[in-house]
Amino acid sequence: MNDLMLHRAAQLLEAEFGPQWRTVADMLGTEGLRKRVGKELTSFMAYPERGAGGNSQWRGNCSPEVVAALLRYCLDDKRYYGKDTSTFTLLDPMSGSGTSKAAADRYQVRSLLYDLNPAPAYGKGNWNALKDEVEDSADLIFFHPPYHNMIQYSGNIWGTPHPDDLSRCENYSDFLEKLNHCIRKFFLALRKGGRLAILVGDMRLHGKFYSMQNDLMRMGDFESFLVKGQFNCVSDNRTYKKPFIPIVTEYALLLKKTDSFIIPFSIRQEGVFSVQNTDILALTWHHLIRMTMESIGGRGALKDLYALLKEHPKAKKNPHYQERIRATLYEHPDEYIPVSKGYFRLSYSVT
Repeated sequence: MNDLMLHRAAQLLEAEFGPQWRTVADMLGTEGLRKRVGKELTSFMAYPERGAGGNSQWRGNCSPEVVAALLRYCLDDKRYYGKDTSTFTLLDPMSGSGTSKAAADRYQVRSLLYDLNPAPAYGKGNWNALKDEVEDSADLIFFHPPYHNMIQYSGNIWGTPHPDDLSRCENYSDFLEKLNHCIRKFFLALRKGGRLAILVGDMRLHGKFYSMQNDLMRMGDFESFLVKGQFNCVSDNRTYKKPFIPIVTEYALLLKKTDSFIIPFSIRQEGVFSVQNTDILALTWHHLIRMTMESIGGRGALKDLYALLKEHPKAKKNPHYQERIRATLYEHPDEYIPVSKGYFRLSYSVT
Protein backbone atom coordinates (compact mmCIF):
# COMPACT_ATOMS: atom_id res chain seq x y z
CA MET A 1 0.00 0.00 0.00
CA ASN A 2 1.54 3.31 -1.07
CA ASP A 3 1.27 6.78 0.48
CA LEU A 4 -1.40 7.86 -1.98
CA MET A 5 -3.69 5.00 -0.97
CA LEU A 6 -3.11 5.69 2.72
CA HIS A 7 -3.90 9.37 2.20
CA ARG A 8 -7.10 8.45 0.37
CA ALA A 9 -8.11 6.06 3.17
CA ALA A 10 -7.50 8.80 5.74
CA GLN A 11 -9.72 11.20 3.79
CA LEU A 12 -12.54 8.65 3.63
CA LEU A 13 -12.31 7.92 7.36
CA GLU A 14 -12.25 11.60 8.24
CA ALA A 15 -15.28 12.27 6.03
CA GLU A 16 -17.19 9.44 7.72
CA PHE A 17 -16.12 9.77 11.35
CA GLY A 18 -14.91 13.36 11.70
CA PRO A 19 -12.38 14.09 14.49
CA GLN A 20 -12.61 10.47 15.68
CA TRP A 21 -11.14 9.09 12.48
CA ARG A 22 -7.61 8.65 13.90
CA THR A 23 -8.92 6.63 16.83
CA VAL A 24 -10.89 4.44 14.41
CA ALA A 25 -7.77 3.93 12.29
CA ASP A 26 -5.67 3.08 15.35
CA MET A 27 -8.26 0.58 16.57
CA LEU A 28 -8.44 -1.12 13.18
CA GLY A 29 -4.67 -1.06 12.74
CA THR A 30 -3.94 -2.79 16.03
CA GLU A 31 -6.87 -5.21 16.16
CA GLY A 32 -4.91 -8.07 14.61
CA LEU A 33 -2.38 -7.83 17.46
CA ARG A 34 -4.81 -7.09 20.28
CA LYS A 35 -7.03 -10.09 19.59
CA ARG A 36 -5.69 -13.54 18.76
CA VAL A 37 -6.91 -17.13 19.11
CA GLY A 38 -10.15 -15.95 20.67
CA LYS A 39 -8.41 -14.01 23.44
CA GLU A 40 -9.10 -10.38 24.32
CA LEU A 41 -5.70 -10.00 26.04
CA THR A 42 -2.53 -10.70 24.11
CA SER A 43 1.10 -9.74 24.61
CA PHE A 44 0.31 -6.50 22.76
CA MET A 45 -2.02 -3.99 24.41
CA ALA A 46 -3.38 -0.95 22.60
CA TYR A 47 -6.20 1.33 23.70
CA PRO A 48 -6.38 4.32 21.34
CA GLU A 49 -9.70 5.14 22.99
CA ARG A 50 -8.89 5.63 26.66
CA GLY A 51 -12.23 4.59 28.11
CA ALA A 52 -14.02 5.85 31.22
CA GLY A 53 -12.44 5.85 34.66
CA GLY A 54 -9.97 7.98 36.56
CA ASN A 55 -9.06 11.42 35.31
CA SER A 56 -7.88 11.65 31.71
CA GLN A 57 -6.21 14.98 32.56
CA TRP A 58 -4.04 13.39 35.28
CA ARG A 59 -0.61 13.33 33.69
CA GLY A 60 1.01 9.94 33.29
CA ASN A 61 -2.03 7.84 34.05
CA CYS A 62 -2.98 4.85 31.92
CA SER A 63 -6.21 3.75 30.34
CA PRO A 64 -8.58 1.94 32.72
CA GLU A 65 -8.75 -0.70 29.98
CA VAL A 66 -5.22 -1.78 30.89
CA VAL A 67 -6.20 -2.52 34.48
CA ALA A 68 -9.50 -4.04 33.39
CA ALA A 69 -7.81 -6.43 30.93
CA LEU A 70 -5.34 -7.67 33.55
CA LEU A 71 -8.10 -7.96 36.15
CA ARG A 72 -10.33 -9.90 33.78
CA TYR A 73 -7.48 -12.29 32.99
CA CYS A 74 -6.84 -12.97 36.70
CA LEU A 75 -10.52 -13.56 37.37
CA ASP A 76 -10.90 -15.84 34.34
CA ASP A 77 -7.87 -17.84 35.44
CA LYS A 78 -9.26 -18.38 38.91
CA ARG A 79 -12.65 -19.41 37.60
CA TYR A 80 -11.15 -21.78 35.04
CA TYR A 81 -9.40 -23.68 37.84
CA GLY A 82 -12.51 -23.64 40.03
CA LYS A 83 -11.21 -21.16 42.60
CA ASP A 84 -13.35 -18.79 44.60
CA THR A 85 -13.43 -15.16 43.45
CA SER A 86 -15.89 -13.78 46.01
CA THR A 87 -13.07 -12.27 48.09
CA PHE A 88 -10.90 -11.23 45.14
CA THR A 89 -9.07 -8.00 45.96
CA LEU A 90 -7.32 -5.50 43.68
CA LEU A 91 -4.75 -3.24 45.33
CA ASP A 92 -3.24 -0.15 43.71
CA PRO A 93 -0.49 1.36 45.91
CA MET A 94 0.09 4.41 43.70
CA SER A 95 -3.47 5.05 42.64
CA GLY A 96 -3.21 8.58 41.24
CA SER A 97 -6.62 9.64 39.98
CA GLY A 98 -8.31 6.35 40.86
CA THR A 99 -8.21 4.57 37.50
CA SER A 100 -7.98 1.12 39.13
CA LYS A 101 -11.19 1.68 41.06
CA ALA A 102 -13.11 2.11 37.82
CA ALA A 103 -11.80 -1.25 36.55
CA ALA A 104 -12.60 -3.00 39.83
CA ASP A 105 -16.10 -1.56 39.94
CA ARG A 106 -16.74 -2.81 36.42
CA TYR A 107 -16.07 -6.38 37.55
CA GLN A 108 -17.59 -5.90 40.99
CA VAL A 109 -14.47 -6.78 42.93
CA ARG A 110 -13.06 -5.17 46.04
CA SER A 111 -10.46 -2.47 45.42
CA LEU A 112 -7.97 -0.89 47.80
CA LEU A 113 -6.29 2.33 46.74
CA TYR A 114 -3.27 3.94 48.41
CA ASP A 115 -1.41 7.09 47.43
CA LEU A 116 1.24 9.43 48.78
CA ASN A 117 -1.06 12.32 47.92
CA PRO A 118 -2.70 13.43 51.20
CA ALA A 119 -5.97 14.08 49.37
CA PRO A 120 -6.35 11.43 46.65
CA ALA A 121 -9.44 11.05 44.51
CA TYR A 122 -10.20 7.71 46.19
CA GLY A 123 -8.82 5.52 48.93
CA LYS A 124 -6.14 6.03 51.56
CA GLY A 125 -4.04 9.17 51.27
CA ASN A 126 -0.69 10.10 52.77
CA TRP A 127 0.47 6.49 52.36
CA ASN A 128 4.25 6.23 51.97
CA ALA A 129 5.32 3.28 49.81
CA LEU A 130 8.88 3.44 51.14
CA LYS A 131 8.03 3.55 54.85
CA ASP A 132 4.45 2.43 55.51
CA GLU A 133 3.33 -1.17 55.80
CA VAL A 134 0.95 -2.78 53.33
CA GLU A 135 -1.74 -3.61 55.84
CA ASP A 136 -3.89 -5.52 53.36
CA SER A 137 -3.36 -8.53 51.10
CA ALA A 138 -4.47 -8.83 47.50
CA ASP A 139 -4.96 -11.19 44.56
CA LEU A 140 -3.82 -8.55 42.07
CA ILE A 141 -1.59 -5.59 42.80
CA PHE A 142 -1.40 -3.08 39.98
CA PHE A 143 1.77 -1.02 40.35
CA HIS A 144 2.20 1.93 37.99
CA PRO A 145 5.10 3.95 39.41
CA PRO A 146 6.37 7.31 38.19
CA TYR A 147 8.90 7.04 35.39
CA HIS A 148 11.67 8.56 37.50
CA ASN A 149 11.41 12.35 37.19
CA MET A 150 9.68 12.60 33.81
CA ILE A 151 6.63 13.94 35.65
CA GLN A 152 7.17 15.20 39.19
CA TYR A 153 4.00 14.64 41.16
CA SER A 154 4.37 16.10 44.65
CA GLY A 155 4.66 19.87 44.47
CA ASN A 156 3.44 19.85 40.88
CA ILE A 157 0.39 17.65 40.33
CA TRP A 158 -0.54 17.78 44.01
CA GLY A 159 0.56 19.33 47.32
CA THR A 160 4.13 20.21 48.19
CA PRO A 161 7.36 18.36 47.31
CA HIS A 162 7.71 15.12 49.31
CA PRO A 163 11.14 13.54 50.00
CA ASP A 164 9.77 10.01 49.49
CA ASP A 165 8.09 10.74 46.19
CA LEU A 166 9.65 8.35 43.63
CA SER A 167 9.36 11.08 41.01
CA ARG A 168 11.77 13.22 43.05
CA CYS A 169 14.68 10.81 43.43
CA GLU A 170 18.19 12.29 43.19
CA ASN A 171 19.18 10.14 40.22
CA TYR A 172 18.18 7.03 38.31
CA SER A 173 20.16 4.70 40.58
CA ASP A 174 18.39 6.08 43.64
CA PHE A 175 15.07 5.72 41.84
CA LEU A 176 15.78 2.11 40.85
CA GLU A 177 16.81 1.15 44.39
CA LYS A 178 13.56 2.57 45.78
CA LEU A 179 11.52 1.04 42.97
CA ASN A 180 12.92 -2.42 43.75
CA HIS A 181 12.17 -1.91 47.44
CA CYS A 182 8.54 -1.27 46.48
CA ILE A 183 8.45 -4.35 44.26
CA ARG A 184 9.67 -6.54 47.13
CA LYS A 185 7.14 -5.01 49.51
CA PHE A 186 4.20 -5.38 47.14
CA PHE A 187 5.06 -8.92 46.06
CA LEU A 188 5.13 -10.05 49.69
CA ALA A 189 1.65 -8.57 50.13
CA LEU A 190 0.23 -10.93 47.51
CA ARG A 191 -1.92 -13.87 48.47
CA LYS A 192 -0.83 -17.30 47.25
CA GLY A 193 -1.60 -17.48 43.55
CA GLY A 194 -1.74 -13.70 43.33
CA ARG A 195 -0.12 -11.50 40.72
CA LEU A 196 1.87 -8.29 40.72
CA ALA A 197 1.36 -6.32 37.50
CA ILE A 198 4.02 -3.64 36.98
CA LEU A 199 3.44 -1.06 34.26
CA VAL A 200 6.60 0.83 33.32
CA GLY A 201 8.15 2.64 30.37
CA ASP A 202 11.45 3.65 28.87
CA MET A 203 12.90 7.16 29.00
CA ARG A 204 15.72 9.36 27.84
CA LEU A 205 17.44 11.65 30.30
CA HIS A 206 20.06 14.08 29.01
CA GLY A 207 20.47 11.97 25.89
CA LYS A 208 20.91 8.64 27.73
CA PHE A 209 18.39 5.82 27.31
CA TYR A 210 16.98 4.08 30.39
CA SER A 211 14.72 1.02 30.33
CA MET A 212 12.86 0.43 33.56
CA GLN A 213 11.54 -2.97 32.51
CA ASN A 214 15.09 -4.09 31.80
CA ASP A 215 16.48 -2.77 35.07
CA LEU A 216 13.88 -3.61 37.70
CA MET A 217 14.00 -6.80 39.73
CA ARG A 218 11.64 -9.69 39.08
CA MET A 219 10.07 -11.84 41.77
CA GLY A 220 8.04 -15.03 41.58
CA ASP A 221 7.13 -16.68 38.30
CA PHE A 222 7.54 -14.34 35.34
CA GLU A 223 4.17 -15.14 33.79
CA SER A 224 4.00 -12.69 30.94
CA PHE A 225 5.56 -9.64 29.33
CA LEU A 226 3.10 -7.36 27.57
CA VAL A 227 3.94 -4.50 25.23
CA LYS A 228 1.54 -1.57 25.44
CA GLY A 229 1.22 1.06 22.72
CA GLN A 230 1.14 4.71 23.79
CA PHE A 231 -1.41 7.14 22.42
CA ASN A 232 -2.18 10.83 22.91
CA CYS A 233 1.16 11.70 24.52
CA VAL A 234 2.17 15.31 25.20
CA SER A 235 5.31 14.85 23.07
CA ASP A 236 3.35 13.62 20.02
CA ASN A 237 3.01 17.14 18.64
CA ARG A 238 6.71 18.00 18.89
CA THR A 239 9.33 17.63 16.18
CA TYR A 240 13.05 17.07 16.62
CA LYS A 241 16.00 17.59 14.28
CA LYS A 242 18.37 15.16 16.01
CA PRO A 243 18.05 11.52 14.86
CA PHE A 244 16.69 9.23 17.59
CA ILE A 245 14.13 6.46 18.01
CA PRO A 246 10.90 7.79 19.61
CA ILE A 247 9.52 5.81 22.53
CA VAL A 248 5.95 4.76 21.74
CA THR A 249 5.52 1.75 24.05
CA GLU A 250 5.24 0.83 27.70
CA TYR A 251 5.51 -2.61 29.28
CA ALA A 252 3.45 -4.63 31.72
CA LEU A 253 5.28 -7.36 33.63
CA LEU A 254 3.05 -9.98 35.22
CA LEU A 255 4.70 -11.72 38.19
CA LYS A 256 2.89 -14.60 39.90
CA LYS A 257 3.28 -15.79 43.49
CA THR A 258 2.88 -19.57 43.33
CA ASP A 259 4.25 -20.45 46.77
CA SER A 260 3.66 -18.79 50.11
CA PHE A 261 7.32 -18.97 51.18
CA ILE A 262 9.57 -19.90 48.24
CA ILE A 263 10.10 -16.89 45.99
CA PRO A 264 12.45 -17.01 43.00
CA PHE A 265 13.90 -13.68 41.98
CA SER A 266 16.28 -12.12 39.50
CA ILE A 267 18.01 -8.79 39.58
CA ARG A 268 20.09 -7.12 36.91
CA GLN A 269 23.81 -6.87 37.58
CA GLU A 270 26.00 -4.40 35.72
CA GLY A 271 29.72 -4.40 35.16
CA VAL A 272 32.42 -3.08 32.88
CA PHE A 273 35.47 -4.79 31.43
CA SER A 274 38.17 -3.58 29.08
CA VAL A 275 39.03 -5.64 26.02
CA GLN A 276 42.40 -3.94 26.18
CA ASN A 277 43.51 -6.19 29.05
CA THR A 278 40.97 -9.03 29.05
CA ASP A 279 40.80 -12.27 27.10
CA ILE A 280 37.49 -14.06 26.79
CA LEU A 281 36.45 -16.99 24.61
CA ALA A 282 34.42 -14.75 22.30
CA LEU A 283 37.36 -12.42 21.57
CA THR A 284 39.25 -13.31 18.38
CA TRP A 285 42.57 -11.90 17.19
CA HIS A 286 40.75 -10.23 14.32
CA HIS A 287 38.46 -8.15 16.51
CA LEU A 288 41.20 -7.44 19.06
CA ILE A 289 43.40 -6.03 16.29
CA ARG A 290 40.50 -4.16 14.72
CA MET A 291 39.56 -2.49 18.04
CA THR A 292 43.19 -1.67 18.71
CA MET A 293 43.42 0.06 15.34
CA GLU A 294 40.22 1.98 16.12
CA SER A 295 41.86 3.22 19.32
CA ILE A 296 44.72 4.79 17.32
CA GLY A 297 42.54 6.44 14.71
CA GLY A 298 42.00 3.60 12.27
CA ARG A 299 45.51 3.27 10.85
CA GLY A 300 48.92 2.17 12.06
CA ALA A 301 52.13 0.30 11.49
CA LEU A 302 52.79 -3.31 12.39
CA LYS A 303 55.35 -2.19 14.98
CA ASP A 304 52.61 -0.10 16.64
CA LEU A 305 50.32 -3.13 16.89
CA TYR A 306 53.15 -5.28 18.26
CA ALA A 307 53.85 -2.71 20.97
CA LEU A 308 50.21 -2.13 21.88
CA LEU A 309 49.33 -5.82 22.08
CA LYS A 310 52.54 -7.13 23.63
CA GLU A 311 51.08 -7.19 27.16
CA HIS A 312 47.62 -8.44 26.20
CA PRO A 313 46.67 -11.85 27.70
CA LYS A 314 46.32 -13.29 24.19
CA ALA A 315 49.90 -12.31 23.36
CA LYS A 316 51.12 -13.62 26.70
CA LYS A 317 49.71 -17.03 25.82
CA ASN A 318 51.15 -17.03 22.29
CA PRO A 319 54.95 -16.77 21.93
CA HIS A 320 54.40 -16.16 18.21
CA TYR A 321 51.92 -13.33 18.68
CA GLN A 322 53.65 -11.06 16.14
CA GLU A 323 53.27 -13.70 13.45
CA ARG A 324 49.64 -14.11 14.48
CA ILE A 325 49.02 -10.37 14.11
CA ARG A 326 50.56 -10.29 10.64
CA ALA A 327 48.61 -13.37 9.53
CA THR A 328 45.35 -11.91 10.82
CA LEU A 329 45.82 -8.72 8.82
CA TYR A 330 46.34 -10.70 5.61
CA GLU A 331 43.47 -13.11 6.38
CA HIS A 332 40.98 -10.20 6.40
CA PRO A 333 41.81 -8.10 3.31
CA ASP A 334 38.35 -6.52 3.31
CA GLU A 335 38.93 -5.08 6.79
CA TYR A 336 42.64 -4.12 6.74
CA ILE A 337 43.81 -2.16 3.70
CA PRO A 338 47.60 -1.98 3.03
CA VAL A 339 48.78 1.63 2.71
CA SER A 340 52.50 0.97 2.42
CA LYS A 341 54.92 -1.72 3.54
CA GLY A 342 54.08 -2.69 7.12
CA TYR A 343 51.37 0.01 7.39
CA PHE A 344 47.61 -0.58 7.31
CA ARG A 345 44.33 1.25 7.65
CA LEU A 346 40.82 0.07 8.44
CA SER A 347 38.32 -0.18 5.59
CA TYR A 348 35.93 2.20 7.41
CA SER A 349 36.20 5.60 9.02
CA VAL A 350 36.64 5.73 12.77
CA THR A 351 34.36 8.32 14.37
